[in-house]
Amino acid sequence: MPHIAFIGECMIELSGSKPDAIFGSAQLGFAGDTLNAATYMARTSQLLDQQTTNASKDANANTASYITALGTDAYSDAMLNAWQQDGIATDLVRQIDGALPGLYAIQTDAAGERSFSYWRANAAAKQMLSDGHDDKIRNAFGQMDGIYLSGITLAILSDKDRQKMIQLARDFADQGGKVYFDTNHRPRLWANDQTAIAAYDAIAPLCHTMLPTFDDDAALFGDASPHDTAKRWLDAGASEVIVKSGGDPTTFASQKGDIGTIAPPVITDIVDTTSAGDSFNGAFLGAKAHGKTTQQAIEIAQKVAGRVICRHGALVDISDLTFA
Repeated sequence: MPHIAFIGECMIELSGSKPDAIFGSAQLGFAGDTLNAATYMARTSQLLDQQTTNASKDANANTASYITALGTDAYSDAMLNAWQQDGIATDLVRQIDGALPGLYAIQTDAAGERSFSYWRANAAAKQMLSDGHDDKIRNAFGQMDGIYLSGITLAILSDKDRQKMIQLARDFADQGGKVYFDTNHRPRLWANDQTAIAAYDAIAPLCHTMLPTFDDDAALFGDASPHDTAKRWLDAGASEVIVKSGGDPTTFASQKGDIGTIAPPVITDIVDTTSAGDSFNGAFLGAKAHGKTTQQAIEIAQKVAGRVICRHGALVDISDLTFA
């Protein structure tokens, strides 16, 4: 089974239960875009194993690793334990004495649209490549079939470490590994648009699959349609592009000439859109790891994302979903 290492930041999450309410009861959890994707890859893989009669004998092996930095505090230890329970390997997580994870709070409106407040200036994840940890990651490349990172992964790093991360991706691609990337653009994390665009353009030619969200890319690049987004990344050198568009059809295109759209199921009871795109990405990669076609993987990913937006928080139970 292909093994993908997800690289990025996980934070403590506070999610309220009442729309438009700031104070009141809240649930304490953890999440982060790449960790969410890793979790849903692992959970989707487990479901596909259970629902496939000819599952391979190594079906219970880890399909995902997570690479980040945490502290040595109780919250960090609880995160590591939870990831391991989900079947995510954590041997490349750096733990730093005295450091702490970042924190964010989710507010949702009556339609389930969310907004975030962050406390991450001194988050441990910013040091994930420091003190030679980038060499430890590079030395582990032989254990990996793919690496997954996002615009947030790049944005939280110093300029020096961002270049280290891009070089890690370049080295991995040069060795035949598959790079997966979601722009997941968050303007407030970048000094300016030009810096973000330069980083994304450096990653694109290395990518086996890019998984952007149309609204994010349209705001940054001025794309008029999801097809424009797909074409722009293909022109930049990506081998395959999957463009998410919320409740509108998902667009797929590749250098091989494949192109099309797949409409998602209609969802009417949306309560929280947090992790919609992350869960799609992880489920897509989990389905592809099980030999599904791109179209089949998109349909599975849409189903998982559809479940996620009907629950509060980033990480929700999908154990009762079935995949035809």
